[in-house]
Amino acid sequence: MITYGYPEIDLADELALAARIGVEVLELLPEWSRFPDPALVRREAADRGLVIHSAHGCWGGRTIRALRVDLGTTDPEAHRQSVDDLRRCVDWLAEAGGTCLVVHPGGLSDPADQPDRRAALARGLLELAEHARAAGSSVRICVENMPPGVHPGSRMADLAELLRELEHPRLALALDTGHGNLTFGTAEETLAAGSLLATTHVHDNNGRQDAHEPPGRGTIDWPAWGRALDEIGYDGPIILECIRALRRDESGYQPEVLRGIARIGKDEPGEAVT
Repeated sequence: MITYGYPEIDLADELALAARIGVEVLELLPEWSRFPDPALVRREAADRGLVIHSAHGCWGGRTIRALRVDLGTTDPEAHRQSVDDLRRCVDWLAEAGGTCLVVHPGGLSDPADQPDRRAALARGLLELAEHARAAGSSVRICVENMPPGVHPGSRMADLAELLRELEHPRLALALDTGHGNLTFGTAEETLAAGSLLATTHVHDNNGRQDAHEPPGRGTIDWPAWGRALDEIGYDGPIILECIRALRRDESGYQPEVLRGIARIGKDEPGEAVT
């Protein structure tokens, strides 16, 4: 994942870093409040032989027009604003040439509110999926597993159950390895996603803080994760989500940590976004 549209971060520098570590496809983290030009980043990436795979949609206070984006909110107006902002993200990603919009299922919440928040999340996801289909784009809405405290969202099994109930072809899951390491285990969360897994956010941590370190700098069992990917038949990209750390120290990327994973040829750099 690379950032785009942030005034203090040059797009050319982000793309150059991606190229140096040997990536093939990109996820974008736009500065949504500035709504940067999707056609420009598509051209700049293509000029360097890179393909845009995905983008991280609005969440929390990182919005386009909404006060906050939370697909699980039970406040009708806040929910409407959240869905509307993410619809804009769908259209933006389609113009940028990507196919997976990664969305958060919601923010920190009370477990007692899970049934109502689950219903709100389901309505929002279906509206976004129908918007993507009606627009004629190939964009899928990929729901990301979250750190502890998000109800529903911190358990991949809950998200997978919801998507199986909704049965919409434009809905899929995104596996965040760092979040999995903070909850029930990265391999375990991958197995829970199963065939619904469409994309990844790959980074490491110590099992206590969501530090977004490069793989190998934390406690994730990477060989076990590779076996879990093989078990579910995952053939999508491995998206690194640690570009902030790589900007500080590019040598922190150790591709040998992931070498046993067949999808290593599609690695990408990333940004700490949670």
